[in-house]
Amino acid sequence: MATVLLIDDEIIFHRMIEHALRPLGHMVYTELTGTQGLEAANILKPDVIITDLNLPDISGYEVTRRLRRDPAFAHTPIMVLTSQAGLQDKLASFESGADDHITKPFEPEELVARMTVLLRRMEVIRHALPSGEGAVPTKMAKMIAVHSLRGGIGTSTLAVNLAIALRSLWNTPTLLIDLVLMAGQVALLLNMPLKRTWADLAGIDPLEMDTEALHSIIENHKSGLSFIAAPTFPTEAEMLSDETLNVSLKLLRPHYDYLIADLPHDFSEVALIALEMADVILLVLAPELSSLRAAAAALDTYTKLNYPPEKIKLVLNNVFPKHGLPRDRIEQALKKPVTLSLPYSPDILVQSINLGKPILYHSPDEPISVLLEDFAFFMSTEEHKKIRPEKPTQAWKRVYDRFMEARKAKEKQSQR
Repeated sequence: MATVLLIDDEIIFHRMIEHALRPLGHMVYTELTGTQGLEAANILKPDVIITDLNLPDISGYEVTRRLRRDPAFAHTPIMVLTSQAGLQDKLASFESGADDHITKPFEPEELVARMTVLLRRMEVIRHALPSGEGAVPTKMAKMIAVHSLRGGIGTSTLAVNLAIALRSLWNTPTLLIDLVLMAGQVALLLNMPLKRTWADLAGIDPLEMDTEALHSIIENHKSGLSFIAAPTFPTEAEMLSDETLNVSLKLLRPHYDYLIADLPHDFSEVALIALEMADVILLVLAPELSSLRAAAAALDTYTKLNYPPEKIKLVLNNVFPKHGLPRDRIEQALKKPVTLSLPYSPDILVQSINLGKPILYHSPDEPISVLLEDFAFFMSTEEHKKIRPEKPTQAWKRVYDRFMEARKAKEKQSQR
């Protein structure tokens, strides 16, 4: 049976939950504060963690966030108990990384039922992980989420080409997922037919999801990139539950080195699931006022969600030739540096979109392709960047040659 860690400063709830769970064979350990709970979690490695929201030292939200930052608790079911029943309170629980939210007072039978569901889901995930004996893997895909609150500024194009660049650099499993469920364009940008999409998972209970079902909707581009397409019609997207997507992403990550997610232009539950899981968020904006305001709103929301500042990188896409807001003004307004500035390149990009020919695959020598390829190297894992591949790809050789040329030029300049 399960080992359960309960973090709550009200002893009455200790007794209530113990009386509900121990007759079923579960081992229940209790702590009174968030700090003590975190220490106990590291020692016990419980199967389920139940935390109250209002603790004497730190909140249950903070307990949940700290646990989720530790890979050892990436998949551990976490339940938040609170007397707050509002929608915003529930969303805050889920945004912090909790799997469930229960309002006090509650019936013990309800808690037992919900915990049983979480344990069953955990078993599904454990058995699907490629680490043997159901162990949580130490290696997970680096997940990059491409996001913007304003459409039409190249987020999907960036996601597609970044994914192809990462696959071309390292020749390792790379998955591009289209989470713009109402109107995704990833398949179109790759010129691939819509044979299978996320919609094909709509009839599967999330608790019965497995890698076999997921592999059935994964398509492969001739570049070697794997991808999952968005549904063909919005009505199909509505049939897909957020829980299905949540479980699917957790099952997919151990099978790839890189996972790139093209997100909807909002903070819907789908977007929040991916943003929370992501190692890096690429926030895309154009050099105009409405896009700047949208970027400011996104950054403010990321802050409220307690995402670390280093997780967010700004990408400036110059979608028109002149009269755009200067880069330094944008950085000053957003109080954040631009990590990547893409040049105005309408001809090649429009042709690439209309023909479904990603520039990183069909035109790697174009200036914008060079920029994106170097950026993909910058976004790669430290493990990849530090070690020369045993069999370097052509993409890796191009990046290396450019790096050596730049270093020689810098050395010459310093000698003058």
